[in-house]
Amino acid sequence: MGKNGLRLLLAIGVLGGLAFCVSGLRTSQADDDPSASLIGSWRGTRHTPGTIAVRHNLLCFMPGGAVIEAGPSVYVTGASFGNGAFLETAFIGTWVSEGHGNFVAHLISNISEPPAGKGISLGTENLTFRFHMENGKTGKELKGTLEGIFLDPEGNTLAQVPAGFTWDAVPLTITSNGYN
Repeated sequence: MGKNGLRLLLAIGVLGGLAFCVSGLRTSQADDDPSASLIGSWRGTRHTPGTIAVRHNLLCFMPGGAVIEAGPSVYVTGASFGNGAFLETAFIGTWVSEGHGNFVAHLISNISEPPAGKGISLGTENLTFRFHMENGKTGKELKGTLEGIFLDPEGNTLAQVPAGFTWDAVPLTITSNGYN
């Protein structure tokens, strides 16, 4: 083998070594940030502080940072604004990874005066979920807190969601009877 052959072989070896090192770096970053594990559908539960009251929700975290909460419109009474009641649509929003299994999702819902046919907008409900992914009894779980604020159509504060709400979720899985 001549000098040119040895140089070519050496160059290929160096390039192969660099490719191996770079692929190893990508693997370690993926281990630190499990964003790919978040993508999919989850069954969530909001826990109200100081009570046994819960609200279940279905969420879909999509690639690119979009999130949708599936659910029926909700009728709420006892509000400190409007006529004391409102209708709430499903939530949509965005999510971002903060690294190391920590995430933040911002979701927004339209709120209006009941009945639905009235169509008088009261503003929006804006939620912020701060959560982390961990290994639970049956696999991956999301656990965190929930903050919220109600804004009128001009962006002025109508009310705050009381502090202390927590939230957890498990991935939807397919079973022989449908979803679990």
